[in-house]
Amino acid sequence: MMLRLIITIVALLILLPGYLEAQTSPMEHLENFMRVRGDSSGEEVVYHWTGTVYSFVPGQRKREIFAFEGFNIAKTIPAENGFQLLTREAAFFLDPQSGEILSTWRNPFTDATVDVVQIWNDPVNQDLTFDQEYLPYISRILPVEDLGDQLAYYMDIFPFYDSPLTRRDYGDFSQSDTYQAAEFFQFFVDKSDLANEELTTVPTTISWTRISPWMPFMRMGDRPGNLVFVCRGRKLDGGFKALPAKIKDYVMANGPQFSEAPTEFLSPNETSWTYFKKLVDGGQIQK
Repeated sequence: MMLRLIITIVALLILLPGYLEAQTSPMEHLENFMRVRGDSSGEEVVYHWTGTVYSFVPGQRKREIFAFEGFNIAKTIPAENGFQLLTREAAFFLDPQSGEILSTWRNPFTDATVDVVQIWNDPVNQDLTFDQEYLPYISRILPVEDLGDQLAYYMDIFPFYDSPLTRRDYGDFSQSDTYQAAEFFQFFVDKSDLANEELTTVPTTISWTRISPWMPFMRMGDRPGNLVFVCRGRKLDGGFKALPAKIKDYVMANGPQFSEAPTEFLSPNETSWTYFKKLVDGGQIQK
């Protein structure tokens, strides 16, 4: 009898994760993610992160290039089969020692002093609506890992497309004619918060890692190597007003529109590379 009881308990423990997943319908899964990523009531949500940017060059030790701090401000628009996420994001390269937001930077690889171009991506929108035929697969599109008392929603993204900055026309700023990177997002939430249906948005902590080419403002040309961004952060209570004072002050002086989320879904999205191209093409940055 005891052996049978032990076997039954083990079997239940093995089947429990799948059983729990089965209790969440595709739309419930999507709505839960909506409350993680944004706010189902339509209120604005701000994610704030801090971290470090390292160099990663074959045959060389890593260098701590920048401290890094940024935020994303978002509004969710519920739709019939999902939602639209309207966002802007700004992020800043800081001196690793002082924490000061940099305007210029001495490149340790070239010994040249360059103007720093911060990240001002507007918009960064996502259409998270799905036709009925795709809804059964939503847990694969937006996967989640059971961590006991917590769940971790995660996205492993590998961008690969023609670079807006071609080697022929933007040689100092471009490492390749192809933009290739990797980004890893993780959103950690307590199951108890997610189960509370009174919460239209749930407390969330995040981890974000990106492997990317050199930033264009570094003027590294096609030198081998990559940047590795390693960051962590959380959803803020209080939205934009809850950001650190130095970030709020810098945004209000240089990009006050980033204090609010967009109000309509526009495309295409802005990236650091398309934004930089506009500055070069507009004469604000000299080749």
